[in-house]
Amino acid sequence: MMKWIFGLCAVLMSQKVLAAELYEPFRSLRSLGMGGVVITTVDNSAALFNNPAALGRVEGLDIHLMSLNFGGRAITTEDITAIENIDPNDPSTYNGLFGKRFNIKANGDIAVAVPYFGAGYYTDYELSLELHNPGYPEFTTYFKNDSAFVIGGAYPVGPQSYLGMTFKRMNRWGGNVQELGLTTIANANDIQAVMDQFQNKGQGYGVDLAFLTQVSAPLNPTLTVVWQDVGDTAFTKTGGADAPPHIPQNLSAGASLGIDLPGLDWVIALEGRHLLEPDVQIGKKLHIGTELSLPFLDLRAGYNQGYLAYGVGLDFFIFRLDAASYTEELGVYPGQTADNRVMIGLSIDLSFDANFKFTDNSGKKRKLKQRR
Repeated sequence: MMKWIFGLCAVLMSQKVLAAELYEPFRSLRSLGMGGVVITTVDNSAALFNNPAALGRVEGLDIHLMSLNFGGRAITTEDITAIENIDPNDPSTYNGLFGKRFNIKANGDIAVAVPYFGAGYYTDYELSLELHNPGYPEFTTYFKNDSAFVIGGAYPVGPQSYLGMTFKRMNRWGGNVQELGLTTIANANDIQAVMDQFQNKGQGYGVDLAFLTQVSAPLNPTLTVVWQDVGDTAFTKTGGADAPPHIPQNLSAGASLGIDLPGLDWVIALEGRHLLEPDVQIGKKLHIGTELSLPFLDLRAGYNQGYLAYGVGLDFFIFRLDAASYTEELGVYPGQTADNRVMIGLSIDLSFDANFKFTDNSGKKRKLKQRR
């Protein structure tokens, strides 16, 4: 059974979780394909999870019925060979797995937004394993599940300027690293059996604050500052021996330019994140991204932590397919330990204008126009 579990993991993904990898909350595939930029370009109900001030830009009623995303690092020929050689009854057949990172990452969300207000829920799973120590084989295993109910609002403070705040009740399961023996993993009947090795669970409450303004000038320049998990989000133990680790606060700032034309939208954005963490090198804090939105097709590219990222989105009326290829830096500085990943996802959205008439924006999902 574990042979097939490793196969599923490796077909789409692989990663190593280190203290040097920066924590990011729930992120959309659109953001991943644009080099990680999100706070200046987010729109509709997605603003609830990334930049509550952008709720001031919502027009009409936006219902995000669901999104389901799944991804990680693409498999290599060496991975395929190592997996095919596994015999759960023969520990020596696991030798080809030493030094390889296997991971499953999946998330999803639902949300609804009207002008200046939104509410939603997201859940985010991550499981990774890396086999080491040939003398006594063990898997360095990381598992985390963050789930949150989120409610947020925005308040206009000037022409095309908004303050925003979200309040979230979070549940965290895991969030730490354990060393699991080869026998424990090999005898697991399914992935859930591995996840059950992590007993620590907790509940906490967090707050995000934000400010966004758009300048009345050509190319619609937008400036924003977002402070997520103000003062850190800590958890009270609800299960296991200890409370899960807290979520560190994250101060971000960004700027974007864009145009909105019939049949075409274009945006380019620059962001800096984790600005309150002096130990993080500046190269890991920078994100640059762009998106060209055509009827029924979005093309994306960006620069994430020193690496290129690409993405595409396809609209099918209310259904949407997205894919992203990007790289996360697992080391201390860009270029040290690159982890190449891919993610794919399906989402369903319903949008209505101020008169509650259904709209699809002629196949374009991104709107740069602001509320007047």
